[in-house]
Order: sequence, then structure tokens, then C-alpha cells
Amino acid sequence: MVEDRRIKILIVDDEPSIGDLLGRYLTPDGYNCRVVRSGKEALEELESTTYHLVLADIIMPGMSGIDLLTIIRSQYPDVAVIMVTPVDDRDTGVLAVELGAYGYIVKPFERNEILINVANAIERRRLALLAREGKGVKTSTEEQVTLRRRPIQVSARKVLDLINSGMDEAALMGELKLSAKALHSLMDQVVAAGLLKQSEVDRRNSLSPGSVVVDLDQVEFPEINKEKPVISATDAAQCIRSGMDDSALMKRYGISAKALRSLFRKLVASGVVEQHELDRTSEFHLWAVLED
Repeated sequence: MVEDRRIKILIVDDEPSIGDLLGRYLTPDGYNCRVVRSGKEALEELESTTYHLVLADIIMPGMSGIDLLTIIRSQYPDVAVIMVTPVDDRDTGVLAVELGAYGYIVKPFERNEILINVANAIERRRLALLAREGKGVKTSTEEQVTLRRRPIQVSARKVLDLINSGMDEAALMGELKLSAKALHSLMDQVVAAGLLKQSEVDRRNSLSPGSVVVDLDQVEFPEINKEKPVISATDAAQCIRSGMDDSALMKRYGISAKALRSLFRKLVASGVVEQHELDRTSEFHLWAVLED
């Protein structure tokens, strides 16, 4: 018999129509789905079968989705969990994420929303497992690389509090000790978890420039200065080599995290800096995991 190597997803919902709908959404994309109607049935399934992900309704008779989440995180820590609820309550979503859920989806939902959240959770689970496997004995250099690329955990409630306080991207990165790339990943997770709308993130990004012009010859560009900041390649390279982190670079040039990534790409493409120089300074935290 050929082993089924597809991603296995356990769907837990007391409403047959919702559970079956989730199965129909996911199966065409190659996921192996099993639907059960209660937390008790879910635990029986988890005891007998290895699952990659659980999609669980929060409001169920008997064992609630939050209770089920708590048990899964305790007894089956390698299983990713996404919560589904008919109530658009941000406090409930934050609680679920703080208890270990990888996402929070509000009914009614669209197929694309489900697929994005599931793919995001599966990838985060994969990265977490890889990081855990990387804790073996290594040479000092290898150990430094592993530590640099190990996911760090960030409190969902803290992130939302900082965002709601009006803190800009550079300040967020400094407070959370993240690179521009890690902040971008974290914001994607906040949106995927249903804790923040994409429009809110886009509105914040629009306050800072999203792209830059790199001045390779120290020449002024007055005609485009108002639209895009012009940054000296020599100055940027010196700042990077001095060890200046991403948040400090953004403050220096008055640019967003998106613009900083644009600057890095242009500096590498023009040969002013090497990619390994950026790896040493900007990617200290490659991933940020939204949970407590």
C-alpha cells in the first residue's frame, strides 16, 4: 500500500454544513481532510492518527474550541491549530493566538481566505520543526547561523498594543528587535490571524515611501526628490558596514520597511554591497512567530 504523504487536516465543527464546506475548500488543493463534530472526537482522532493541522470551531457544545486548543498545545505541540468562529471579537482572537493558535478566521469566510491561512500555518509549523531539529551539536560558526535564523516568539497582544499606540515601523522593529523582513513576516501573520485588517496595514505603509532611488554617483535628482527619497549608495554602504540595524537605517533615511528592502536589493544589484553583508546585519531575526 502506498503511504499518503499529503498534509493531513482535522476539521472540528458541530455544524455539519461548515465542516463539510471546509473539507470541500481544502481537498482540491491536495489536503487530506477528516471532519469530526466535537472536541471529544477530535482528541480520539489525534490519539490514533498524526495530523499536521487542526481547524477548530471556537463555539461548540461540550468541549469548546479554546479548551480543545489548550489540550492540543499541551499534548500534541507539533500540531498547528487555526480557530474558526462566527463572532468577530478581537479579544477572543488575541486569546486564541496567545494560547498557541496559528490563526483566527471569522465566519462567513471565503475559500481563498481559508487556503491562505492554512498555507501560512503549515509553513510556520515547518519552520518551527526545522528550528527545533537544529539544536544539535554544531561548530561555533554553524551554531551562530542557527541562532541567527531561529524563530523568535512575539506576543500578539503586545504587537496590537504597539500598533494601536501609533508606533511607526522603525520604532516597532526597535521595540521588538526585528529586522525589516521579520517585521513584514509578522504583519502578514497578524493579518492572517484575523487580528488586523490588510487595509490598516496598507494605510500605515502609505505614510512612508515604499521605494527609493539609489544615487550611485552622488548626483542630485531634484525632479523626483518629492516622490522618492534619493539615498547615497556610498553612505548606505558605510552605515551597513558599521553595523547599523534596520530600524536605525529607516530612521536615518526616513523610509519604510518596504523601502529599506528596495534599497538593499538595489545596493546588491549594483554591486555596492554583497548579500552576505546584509545577512550579517539585517537578517539577525529571520522569522518572527506570533504567539506567546
